[in-house]
Amino acid sequence: MPGRWFPRSAVLHKTTLVCLILAPLCAASDHWKSWDYEESRNEIRDFVSGGYIHVRLRVGDVHIRPSGSNQIRVHYTVSSRSESHVKDSRLDIDIHGNTADLDFHTTGNNTSVDVELEIPKNSNLDVHEKVGDLTVDGIEGDKDLDLAVGDIRIARDDSSYRFVDASTGIGDVDGSVNGRDRDEVSGWLGKTLKYHGDGKYELHAHVSVGDITLGGK
Repeated sequence: MPGRWFPRSAVLHKTTLVCLILAPLCAASDHWKSWDYEESRNEIRDFVSGGYIHVRLRVGDVHIRPSGSNQIRVHYTVSSRSESHVKDSRLDIDIHGNTADLDFHTTGNNTSVDVELEIPKNSNLDVHEKVGDLTVDGIEGDKDLDLAVGDIRIARDDSSYRFVDASTGIGDVDGSVNGRDRDEVSGWLGKTLKYHGDGKYELHAHVSVGDITLGGK
């Protein structure tokens, strides 16, 4: 079968788009190599199993794993080149019944928040982040994960999902599980993986620029 042909204008357009997106990110990465000020904080809230947890964050890495109880536990570190930006940054936690909203607020362009988040094992996740890496381990429930720039890694059990939809605007989707790459990944500059399973949960994950890895447990 002959190789797929792309019009030259389309190739140039997408190449230009990649350069425009990555250029400011490369410049920004220089600011993240070292920080003048850092402060770590902890929050604990009682919650419920099977609830809905919404997380909002601008810049930073997030690691989500089971808490081993019906509690939400947050350990986060605010880093910045400005002491006032560290002091002014905050986490707002709003819990109503079986819904929890976690909003990380930062000031300044050079402020990052790295988050270790422990939640009940059976939880439905909705995470939206602009820049950083997102890792989800051992959480059973629906997941809606959206990241502008960075990588998403999800430990998954094939049997737990009824539908998986993972896509990148620019980047790869690795759908291999336990050494088996049975999932069909399509796309050129960006990749898309979709499949239906026999489980009860749904997984939606999107990265504008970056990679998505769906690994085993």
